[in-house]
Amino acid sequence: MMNKKCKCEDLSSLVNPSFESLVSSIYSAVLFNLGEIKLKDADEVCENVDMARFNIGLLEMLEEKTKGNLSQEENAYLKSVILNSQERLSEHLS
Repeated sequence: MMNKKCKCEDLSSLVNPSFESLVSSIYSAVLFNLGEIKLKDADEVCENVDMARFNIGLLEMLEEKTKGNLSQEENAYLKSVILNSQERLSEHLS
């Protein structure tokens, strides 16, 4: 079996990882697993509520483990992403 090589867009903007990019990456996984975003060429969305919950748990764990070590901006961003993720999960389940 041959592996297909992905054609990636310019990734030069990803050179400097940040706390915000980590949180955004996990948040994207939440949205993907709730079926709110799909892969570029996919015909269908993927829904996996258990994985969405897992990723929300990662965000909550990140909040707990970094308590007192974040800037005000980082802390506010993380809190807003967690709240938004929890609200979207609740909406998805109702």
